[in-house]
Amino acid sequence: MRNEYRAGPVYRAGLIVSGGMCAGLGIATLLALALHRAAYAELLPVSVPTPPVAAIGFAACGLALIGIGFWFPRVTSLLAMVTLSLAVTLTAERVLGTGPRVESAIAANLGAVDWYAVAPNTLLVLLLGAGALLLRHTHRWFATRLGIIAVLGSIVFAIGTVGCVGYMTGVPTYVWQSRAPMSFLSAICSGIMGLGIVMSACRYSELDESGRPRWFSSVVCTGALAVNVSTGVAYLCRDGQAWQRAEVIGLLPMIIASGVLAVVAVRQTREPAAAGENAFPLQRRPPFSGSFANPT
Repeated sequence: MRNEYRAGPVYRAGLIVSGGMCAGLGIATLLALALHRAAYAELLPVSVPTPPVAAIGFAACGLALIGIGFWFPRVTSLLAMVTLSLAVTLTAERVLGTGPRVESAIAANLGAVDWYAVAPNTLLVLLLGAGALLLRHTHRWFATRLGIIAVLGSIVFAIGTVGCVGYMTGVPTYVWQSRAPMSFLSAICSGIMGLGIVMSACRYSELDESGRPRWFSSVVCTGALAVNVSTGVAYLCRDGQAWQRAEVIGLLPMIIASGVLAVVAVRQTREPAAAGENAFPLQRRPPFSGSFANPT
């Protein structure tokens, strides 16, 4: 059964804006690489240039979000499938050690001379984002599927947020591999794309009494946990890069806030379940004393 449309034009406008920003940044990066102006796409002096493969993936996912906003399901499905195929191929090359063939071919076609390999966290963002967009392309939506899409979007948003905070504080939380750090533009696109995916799930979700989707607390909890997990992965995979204690202190507000959000979200998830068990106590139904005759 199709869920009732309740959100109005707010989420549709949010999808178009987030998709346009993500696609615009990706296309601008590709143009900068093609014109040999890679420094224009760095945004920060400490950031590495955005890899061409990452720019293509973010541009495709952004256009797919726009396709959801304007309801072009075939466009969304095609772009998401292209991104997922690209991300799976890159992952297979990393695992098997046969790369970077695809990245080299794309960089050569764009005329990029100095380019970095795509970061592992950027690759994970493209895999999760493309998978969520493929799940979103369907003629019927159910609460479970929309919740899964929102959870994937919250993880993508969390990885992008951790990368942006790392660049702002000077702590390399965006580095999961020293030879392939996540660029600042990739972190921004990850946050925008994750937010757009969550809004795409909110657009047709069933709302509870407070006006929020029923899976909202679970999504907040997952995103908050993903922030701390992403930070922990960056710390464990720092490849000898020492984190200064004074710089790590700048991450404490993010870590504490995400931990508090996770605890609050867990409590809100349990409260409706407990209320539902006590809201309808077992009652004995009175014996039937009426008649089955049709009323006149």
